[in-house]
Amino acid sequence: MRKIISRMLTGLAAGALATATVAAMSSPAQAALDGYTPNGGPGVTFTGNNVSFTAVQAGQTLTCSQFDLIGTITNPGVNRAFGAEAGVLDQLASSGCWNDTAGDTTVDPTGVWRVRITGPEAGSVSPAELYDVTAFVEAAGCSFNVGGTVGGTFNDSTGVFTPNASTLTITDIPSGFLCPIIGVDQGQDVTVAGTWTAPGLTITNP
Repeated sequence: MRKIISRMLTGLAAGALATATVAAMSSPAQAALDGYTPNGGPGVTFTGNNVSFTAVQAGQTLTCSQFDLIGTITNPGVNRAFGAEAGVLDQLASSGCWNDTAGDTTVDPTGVWRVRITGPEAGSVSPAELYDVTAFVEAAGCSFNVGGTVGGTFNDSTGVFTPNASTLTITDIPSGFLCPIIGVDQGQDVTVAGTWTAPGLTITNP
């Protein structure tokens, strides 16, 4: 009888250990699968604050007094994987865009810009990206296209997206007599500064 009880206890202990091991191994994977949920909207406006763009190698900066991205949250309240689309920003309201050499400048999106969350929150801050960013930039005597991704963080306690990285480049050969004078050329890196505020947009995990 004692041998039977001992065997039963040994089996139960082994089973509990196996269950705990499986749970410990699956928890990180499950967390990764949980993803995130954007809430609010569906209409959303990312209002620009002191937004500027700098062609790094040329040392030329474009500042805009208004640079607002307008669109919709994609399926608000629905969970999705990290890296999946959170929203579509298909309209731009901009004004007062200025370069010290070229003067008044316009920026026109040439496609639909999108936003996504790329990883889990730390407190209220999530890593985020503006992606599929494409635009035509034009000033008197110089025009060119840019494209790429703007990385950053989104703080849903303040609604602020803060850029901290950029893969934007000038994607074609700039056209116009002023382009070589100000030094812009194809392939140059373009960095982004400033912030965007999106009231009402929050992120939860999952």
